[in-house]
Amino acid sequence: MEKIRAKEPYHVFCNGAGSYFKGKRAIAALDANIEVIRSLHDQVVKYINEGMHISEMIHAVKIPKHLERSPYLKRLYSRTEFFVYNVYRWYHGYFDDNPAHLIPRPEKEVMNELFNLIGSNEKLIEKVKELYDENKFQLSLQILDVLIQADPEHIEARKLRIKLLQKLGGMDYCYMSRNAWIYYADKDREFLQNKGI
Repeated sequence: MEKIRAKEPYHVFCNGAGSYFKGKRAIAALDANIEVIRSLHDQVVKYINEGMHISEMIHAVKIPKHLERSPYLKRLYSRTEFFVYNVYRWYHGYFDDNPAHLIPRPEKEVMNELFNLIGSNEKLIEKVKELYDENKFQLSLQILDVLIQADPEHIEARKLRIKLLQKLGGMDYCYMSRNAWIYYADKDREFLQNKGI
């Protein structure tokens, strides 16, 4: 990007060609993007060196305050979290320093064992609803996944997941993640429709 900036282009397309800038604004767009990429990159490297887990890092790395509202950095095509994952894997590889993740068992198998320990659909559903009411939608979705992985045919769980995915999708500005939320909500609707519900 620095090489492009050095050529002082008059026209620049950003955000997967969703934004167009020309003249001085084109240079300002490049400057903002260069600065944010360097900042996010350096934060990831810092956190890797501190031993922070990737699941914490995606929430810790932040766009610098003075760039948060930049018109040149609309995160429509991707997300900061996706950038963090990519830089992390570039430097760190696939292994997240948790030996349980080195050669993991299939997720469905692990979730089934967790579900067996919990032993109750009702407890999980109740907790998911409680987290939903606390606006902890992603955590709620991940807890609900224990039940859905253990019992993919569970109707109430699928209905709840639609509600969660709609909520997450409705709050999301990024095309990639928003479309994923919507896609999986549609898949659950299709599942319920095939069950006659």
